[in-house]
Amino acid sequence: MAISGKVGAVYVQTADAAATFTDQALTNSGDGLTWYITDRDKAYWDKNTAVTVETSPDGVTWSTAPAHTIQYAGGYVVFEASQAGKQVRASGKNFTVSQAGGFFDWSADMQTDIVESTTFINSGWKSFEPTILGFTGSAEAYWGDETFFNKLGQEVIVVLYVDSGTSKKRYEGYCIINSNGIQVAVSELIQESIGFEGDGPLYYREG
Repeated sequence: MAISGKVGAVYVQTADAAATFTDQALTNSGDGLTWYITDRDKAYWDKNTAVTVETSPDGVTWSTAPAHTIQYAGGYVVFEASQAGKQVRASGKNFTVSQAGGFFDWSADMQTDIVESTTFINSGWKSFEPTILGFTGSAEAYWGDETFFNKLGQEVIVVLYVDSGTSKKRYEGYCIINSNGIQVAVSELIQESIGFEGDGPLYYREG
């Protein structure tokens, strides 16, 4: 599946090590299933650190949260059953980030690796199984310094808006910049073509 949009931003970690956060409140997005860390300065969690999630009916007695998944890029927790009416908190590690650049005319492709799984019971028909999910993307930027060049091969955070950014409808995720080309045309601003490879899932957000 391919998606595209108008503008985007690149954020980088401002420190080599992630900082620990403890018992940080999560906010219900409205459906009781999807919760996000209230302190948005702690929104980008370290993928290599386990996140502990707890729930409470009264803010006093806390217990390990029921089945859920962690979305490290953005600081989200998605439950399998609604936790409406409860309080939710999380502990883990987060990166402090700053915007390192922006771009326009981006596109991203979601990918799934497929491997053959044909056996005798398939009666001669080929069978396949999906294995690894991923995404790749590209974007254009106006050249101003060596920001993107210096980030080649490093992990960054991309935020890809599907419009001008005013509605906050966007995709966000961790990725690695794998290409950077500079284009110079007569009587035009210098532009860069940037390629990136997903380092984890790409999430869609609306708020």
